[in-house]
Amino acid sequence: MNIVESTLFYESWLADQTDLQNKRLEKKHALMASGPFPFLRATFYRWIQRWRKECADLHGRDEDALVAVGDLHVENFGIWRDSRNRLVWGINDFDEACQLPFTFDLVRLTTSIILAAEAVEIEAPIDKVTELLVAGYEDGLKAAGAPILLENGDCQELLALVSTVNVPPASFWTKKLNDDDNPEMTAKELPRGLEDVFRPAFPRGSTPAYRRERKPGGLGSLGRRRYMAVLKHGDDQYIAREAKALVPSALSWLEMRPAAMSLTATILQRAVRSPDPWLQVHDRWLVRQLAPDAFKIELPASKEDSRLVFAPNLLRAMGFETANVHLGSGSPNDLQTAMDRLRRDLGGDWLATATGRMEKVTHKDHLAWMKYWKRHSHKSENNES
Repeated sequence: MNIVESTLFYESWLADQTDLQNKRLEKKHALMASGPFPFLRATFYRWIQRWRKECADLHGRDEDALVAVGDLHVENFGIWRDSRNRLVWGINDFDEACQLPFTFDLVRLTTSIILAAEAVEIEAPIDKVTELLVAGYEDGLKAAGAPILLENGDCQELLALVSTVNVPPASFWTKKLNDDDNPEMTAKELPRGLEDVFRPAFPRGSTPAYRRERKPGGLGSLGRRRYMAVLKHGDDQYIAREAKALVPSALSWLEMRPAAMSLTATILQRAVRSPDPWLQVHDRWLVRQLAPDAFKIELPASKEDSRLVFAPNLLRAMGFETANVHLGSGSPNDLQTAMDRLRRDLGGDWLATATGRMEKVTHKDHLAWMKYWKRHSHKSENNES
């Protein structure tokens, strides 16, 4: 099955799970053609298909299975305020959570770093990247997990990294709410039950404004329905929530088994860290807060980006946070034993080797998709004319 067949097959399955927005899917397809890194972000279904063949030596280790992030990549990290108002940094996207070997997340994360660096012509040797990620992962195991709190004395560099991309509240809300082409909806126009999902986030008796979310950031879920509820709360202050349709992991599609419920709620409950109290699963909706201090952290855009000075510590922190999530399904000793067993069986460069394989096939699939998309878009233009 090639990448085009996989995409058509997967999206047909996905349409049976939730309502899809065809215009958004077209946008997603175009972005998939724009480069290997956005292609990786948008095609978890293809990655997991490729993984089974290219990394069979890792996939077949049933004893290493746990509830994994699945669609883990370098732009799935961000910040939030926990229930004690502490600023926390960590993984903030669990849409594809499923049962997989712990190595899956590490290989996907490493490959994403290599492809993202390549996109902006930043040097990122595989052996150095894997060394830092594994060191951070094992630090997390030794600590038996711990939240990464940005405002304590040990995380000043990460806090500085966040400060370089922090958006002033006024600018944040202007960008988020300035959407004249997207009129407000009534509660009756929302999907059934969604008003009840939104209601607990707002003061009793208040009436938030509802809209379809027109500016979603994630590529993997592009095409699924999203809705936003916003209430002005004082001078230049807002309470806002986004609800995104939640579907089973692409693993269910690949294994052609009855679609199980998403494991997103399970992984959120189990992870060893200080959770975002506003990131919640309600039936088939994933609800999150929209706020100036709750956002993902995008990668450096060029060689001149000042945030590059934090790269080594950032990679170690990514490894540490991945351990935080995995420890929700396994003990530190068991995971460390599994790491030691991998080194014994496959050598100390197992992660670099697997990353190299997956990087190669991702490039190959992207090239095939790009050729297909150019033909497809050219035909569409001719038909329109």
